[in-house]
Amino acid sequence: MSVKVSVVVPAYNGGIYIDACVRSLLDQTMNAADYEVIFVDDGSTDGTGRKLDEAAVGHEHVRVVHIDNTGGPGAPRNIGLELAQGEYVYFLDCDDWLGPEALERMYAMAVRNGSDIVVGRLVGQGGRGVPRFLFRKSQDRADILKHHLLSLLTPHKLFRTEFVREHGLRFPEGPVRLEDHRFCVPAYFKAEVISVLADYPCCYWVKRADEGNYSSNRFDPAHYYGAVREVLDVVDAHVEPGPTRDRFYLHWLRGKMLGRMGGRAFLSYEPEHRRAMYDVVRELTLDRFDPAVDALLPRNLRPRAALLRAGAFEDLIRLAEVEKGLTVRPNLNTMELRDGTITFDVEGELVYRSGAHVSFRKERIEGADRLLWDPPAMLTTPLPSEALDATGELGKSNLEVFLRHKATGLEVFLPTKVERGEATDEGMIVALSGRASARAETVSQGEALAAGRWDVRVRLSACGWGVDRRIKGAAVDVHEDGRVLLVTPGDEADARKPSMLRQAAKQVPGLRRTVRWARAAKSSA
Repeated sequence: MSVKVSVVVPAYNGGIYIDACVRSLLDQTMNAADYEVIFVDDGSTDGTGRKLDEAAVGHEHVRVVHIDNTGGPGAPRNIGLELAQGEYVYFLDCDDWLGPEALERMYAMAVRNGSDIVVGRLVGQGGRGVPRFLFRKSQDRADILKHHLLSLLTPHKLFRTEFVREHGLRFPEGPVRLEDHRFCVPAYFKAEVISVLADYPCCYWVKRADEGNYSSNRFDPAHYYGAVREVLDVVDAHVEPGPTRDRFYLHWLRGKMLGRMGGRAFLSYEPEHRRAMYDVVRELTLDRFDPAVDALLPRNLRPRAALLRAGAFEDLIRLAEVEKGLTVRPNLNTMELRDGTITFDVEGELVYRSGAHVSFRKERIEGADRLLWDPPAMLTTPLPSEALDATGELGKSNLEVFLRHKATGLEVFLPTKVERGEATDEGMIVALSGRASARAETVSQGEALAAGRWDVRVRLSACGWGVDRRIKGAAVDVHEDGRVLLVTPGDEADARKPSMLRQAAKQVPGLRRTVRWARAAKSSA
């Protein structure tokens, strides 16, 4: 029988992380005869190569290739791609690991849809952020822009091997930046069918505590943004000038450029590095990005764009100081589990670190009332009203309740009905209330919640800002036998150990105190 999937893993000094990676690949539910694992050891010096050799013993579907260090993951991936015998190939980093059913599920989706690419759900580990909108719902045929595919340009995906070879797709080799963008962007453009598998955590994407990830290395701005130019050249080769190209360009202006020009990220750089990056980003912005792209930016990034184009470096720093403490102030009114349904009533306010509300002043412009953001910073550069105008966006502000598994980092968003505040004669603040409700047995993509503790978090989105915060003390405990326990802020300590109240709650139906027990129906999946 032919190989269905080849997993290619470039490995360099995997440290303690390589063990979980190897274990997850050996424990796949796919039959061992149907997949192969190709580790390419890129000249590791910490014993990673030896560990891989030992792991391959007794496993015919695992092989290890040793090469001299190349300085980046591109060459090892290309070598693995050349050796791959699978119908599909998946690229995994040695810091990360797969869910046990990942290969089986992704391959089934690929075969069902004739996919060139399958984007399996990623779960962040160690503080690693992952795109949330991309994985809200599975898509048999995803659109690059509509379904947020640009939000994930790492190679953690399933590619049809013949598709990759037919189009000559390869990773740039050596110590280069954005090698993943320069592989995935042309792949997206050339693919006829791209599918998104959102209902199973396929890959656990790790941010290493020792900052050993290749992307964690401090970068040279000229080199990095030279790579961005090359990616923009790929876009230019596939998309005509105009509104659609502007929407593609928006991804890099928003995330890789303006995203680094504000907030905690901007302030974390050493002064010399911050200035050097600012100079390169400004040059690239003025050279390649028409001001029309600025109009597509979320409201929170338009002041950055205006200051960047104006050459107001010091004002960008002042603005970053304001933004770095932005958060949501959550309030839990009620939480309950009744007849198998979990319900949370919450409130959320957008505030600065000081606790003051983020406010928008009302101003009459050209005969119409507009709501303009009122930044609490003394900026020396006047900002145009269009950079501050949030009138159309405030009404789209949203509040969501989600659960985060304490052990795995898996996130599950609950359907939330939201009530929004109204503007007064003076202006408006962002204060929302919402009710989230879901059946316990189907809350997680149609399946029951996995066993373990789930923290309750509130996410507030407004004007491009997206902030979330844990409701301290609120949690959902799911037991192996299907029982669900809601832990309220007042009894979190008691929930960690047996108590008379908990025992009574188990024995007396309808007992309502701070702890409520219910039995969730087991998933039929």
